[in-house]
Amino acid sequence: MLLRSTALLLLLAAFALQADAQTVSGRLVTSVFGWERTDTAGSTQHMRGYENLQLNVAAGDFSFSTYMQGSTDFSEAMENDPQLRLFNAILLWKNIGGMADLKLGRQPIFGGVGYGTIDGALLRMRPAGGVEVSAYAGGLTPPGQRTDFFQNLDHNWQTGAHVLLYLVRDTKIGISYMNRHRESTPYDGFRLDAQNNLAPQTIDYGSRANQYGSVDVAWSNSGVWAFGRVDYDFNFERLSRAELAATYQATPALGLTLDLAHREPTLAYNSYFRILEGEANEEAVLGVDYRIHPLLTLNARVSTVVYDEDNALRVSLGGMCKYWSIMYTKDVSYDGDLDGFNVQAAYPFLDGMLVPHIGAVYSSYALSENGDKTSTTAAVAGAMLRPWKKLSVDFEGQYVTNRIYKSDIRAFARINYWFSHTFGVGE
Repeated sequence: MLLRSTALLLLLAAFALQADAQTVSGRLVTSVFGWERTDTAGSTQHMRGYENLQLNVAAGDFSFSTYMQGSTDFSEAMENDPQLRLFNAILLWKNIGGMADLKLGRQPIFGGVGYGTIDGALLRMRPAGGVEVSAYAGGLTPPGQRTDFFQNLDHNWQTGAHVLLYLVRDTKIGISYMNRHRESTPYDGFRLDAQNNLAPQTIDYGSRANQYGSVDVAWSNSGVWAFGRVDYDFNFERLSRAELAATYQATPALGLTLDLAHREPTLAYNSYFRILEGEANEEAVLGVDYRIHPLLTLNARVSTVVYDEDNALRVSLGGMCKYWSIMYTKDVSYDGDLDGFNVQAAYPFLDGMLVPHIGAVYSSYALSENGDKTSTTAAVAGAMLRPWKKLSVDFEGQYVTNRIYKSDIRAFARINYWFSHTFGVGE
């Protein structure tokens, strides 16, 4: 399977390169992530290495792009090490007939209610002014973005469409649909038979997972932006989500935001959790941003989540400028309360060649209404060094301590190298 998958990738790349390539660009990222964790069971250590490749090849109206990652653990091999994850591999044919674009391969889907990653095709058309239509279909990618394609395609697929309308001034209307089938794992359990006696039975919910339709409208004019969206779950036959959001720039210094939402539990139809009782919730968020200086903005947020018999309240206050930010958060709900502080700072030196940064988080929380409080502390410090335009080096250290881990120390290092070459352009 791996050989067939690799051959398919090479075939896509060869097709993209069948005309003389005009540009080849991309990025190589080499990184190492190590940590040492100490708890009541002892201490564990890991040192994991990653190599990421982002590649783009373009020739006229054709282009090929891919993003993949190889990784392994140098201290203690994990299951399936070394691992290769293929995030995307896309062949793009632009401007077909002056009105359409076609994408083939592994690709992320973002369109209204549609989301996820498929191995398939996406066609985007512009049949008329102010109208854009997208349709896609393909197999679901395997867990871990493995490089095998179309596994049990008849039970693991996704299709959908997205229509965007710009026919009304200052207004964008979106209509979307998504249908996803993901194979479920059968399990054995006990169910009542025809004589109301418990009997062993194999439970198999099939592959029907998610099927949604959505309509959203966005409008903006003179410092006001408004957005509304309604999602419907065809599998459960109920309203899945209703959302209304708005921002208003009252003055050059004062901005207001409002978010209202109704949400049902987001569950796959063939999930085991569908047999459990779920509860909808409503959320309201009111925010204020006030710029007291060109370099300093204060902000405040108040939000509440309302359940059938309980509710939760969150208040956050903070300030931010170009180089630092500080935030305080207070959560109070039926399952406890939390006080949290977050501080971050970064400052460039040597015309941006060196950018060190620091941060700290402290939270004090209780996991029940009358429970004892405990605390968590986290700190981070690092720097980004970019001696040349095509090369950057990042270092970061992290420290966490809480009631479970006496200490959790982590270190991260990364080297980014950007490359670009033009063949014959301008000659």
